[in-house]
Amino acid sequence: MDDSLERRIEHLESIFAEQEYSLQTLNDTVARQDREISRLTLAIEGLKQQIEAMKRELSSDISPEHERPPHY
Repeated sequence: MDDSLERRIEHLESIFAEQEYSLQTLNDTVARQDREISRLTLAIEGLKQQIEAMKRELSSDISPEHERPPHY
């Protein structure tokens, strides 16, 4: 094999290794972000439930004489 062809093959192998590393790094990042999104989604759902429970609790505490009439 001549020297030029060997250098070209080595260069292509180097590019391939860099691409493979970049792809693995991106895959790891996407997987980490997916786990984070799932965790945040669960946290948001929990907060929604807490807010709804607080709304129900507050609405049961308000007596009709403390409410504003609808024309205000």
